[in-house]
Amino acid sequence: MTPARKFILAGVTLMCLTSCGLDSEGQATKAATDAVRSRAALAQDTASAVLADPKRATQTPEQQLTALATAASAADRHGVVFGQRTGQDGHLEVDVAYDEAGHGGGYIAAEVHVRLCVRLSGVADKDPHVDIVDIACDPALDQRPNRPDQIVTFAPVNR
Repeated sequence: MTPARKFILAGVTLMCLTSCGLDSEGQATKAATDAVRSRAALAQDTASAVLADPKRATQTPEQQLTALATAASAADRHGVVFGQRTGQDGHLEVDVAYDEAGHGGGYIAAEVHVRLCVRLSGVADKDPHVDIVDIACDPALDQRPNRPDQIVTFAPVNR
């Protein structure tokens, strides 16, 4: 094989190997984003069930708020509650962050850490539906280990 052919073959091989890694970051981001969105949706469903429980109506607003915060951050959801409040009308709000690291495939595998911050809100017993909206993440969350590479939204952004 001539030196020119070896050089071309090496160049083609290098291009093939590095192109496998180009989409790896996208795969990692998608995997992590899907995971945090799924956990937030599960928290919303669980919180709706918790607030619909008839015994919630007999609890104090603080107890109701604790139940909502627990539903949002339970072990299978790995949420971090960074804000919670009760309105005068019995409206409960909990601010939660969900973090996840996604891994891409290919020759050069990427790892991307994303964070999703949402507010879960509802009224115990009166309105068992819990609303979920994107909110800004608390800057204090960045003091924790493993800062995110990206902040993502619950609702996909159309571009």
